[in-house]
Order: sequence, then structure tokens, then C-alpha cells
Amino acid sequence: MPAPALAAPPVPRLPEGVEVVVFDTETTGCTGDDRVVSLGAVRLDAALEPVATLHLVFAPGRRCHPGAARVHGMSDRFLARQPPFAAHAREVAAFFAGAVGCAHNLSFDRRMLGGEFDRLGLRSPWQGEYCTLRAWRRHRPGGSAGLAAASAAIGLSREDALHGALEDAGLATQLLRVMHGLPVGPMRLHDPTNLR
Repeated sequence: MPAPALAAPPVPRLPEGVEVVVFDTETTGCTGDDRVVSLGAVRLDAALEPVATLHLVFAPGRRCHPGAARVHGMSDRFLARQPPFAAHAREVAAFFAGAVGCAHNLSFDRRMLGGEFDRLGLRSPWQGEYCTLRAWRRHRPGGSAGLAAASAAIGLSREDALHGALEDAGLATQLLRVMHGLPVGPMRLHDPTNLR
């Protein structure tokens, strides 16, 4: 007689009553020396309804790895004309203040954005963390958990092949809502400005 199938572990839930900032970064590459070139973030109230968005682009002070540039589509020339992260650090910290930081593949985005605050001698501004990638693996075990595949499973996709930080934060927001029993929300999921 076959052993009974084990139930998938429950999807981790956010604590009641907390606000959340779902964020995504685009970067010059993937190493510890790489820098954030774009931050997209969606602030959610305690009911996981969007209340504000933030989309910024930064001069990283170094060239993008060709593979990273192919992902986000921003040229070194364009990025060199932007302000550095330090010029927006206070604004970013205020946007995250008191909220749980959430990202799809949080370990990467936390390392990259946290590194920008570390370089300035500042603490990361979020209070608690939640990874939609890890949660999705528990929600839909056995399937692909990348952002594109998880978004497709709930009927969403990127508008084109390039990754935009605000668009990806919007997609991760919808995954978070679905995993908390909420419908996909009416939210604009693409970057409203031409950043290339």
C-alpha cells in the first residue's frame, strides 16, 4: 500500500496589521561589488492594498555587466546622467519606514539594496522580511517559481522582455495578494515613464 501523500507545508503569512513594501532592484550585475541602478517599490496597507509607488534610477558609478544591461535595457550613458543612490537614500528610507520588506528572491534584492545603505553607513529601513519566491514554492510545489512563471500562473506577464523594477515589484505584489487569499488587484503593472 503506497504511503499517503504529504501535504505541502502552509504558505507563510504576514503578521496581521503590518504594512508592506514590495520592491525590486535592477543592478549592474550580481556580485557584491555591483550596484543598484533602479528601484521599484509598491507600498501596501495592512489589507495588502496599494497606497503608493516609488520608482527611481541611479548612477551606479560603474559600468553594467553586459548580461545585466540586456536584462534591464538601460545604457551606461543613460545611467551616468542620473543622481547617485545617496541623493535619494532619505526618500527611499522614508518610503520603507515601519514596513515589512518583501521581494521575489528577497535574498538578492535585500543584499543589493541593503548594500547601498551599508555604503552610506545607514541601516536597512524595513522592519521584517517576506520572500514571495520562497512562499510561492510552498504555494505551488514542484513548478517553476521564477517571477515570470509564477506571474503566468495567475494570468499576468511582463509587457516586454526587459525587466523593469516597478513592473516586477507590481507582479510580486499580485503574487503576495494571491497567496494571502486576495484577488489580483487593479494595478498598473508597467513603468509609467520611459527610462531607457
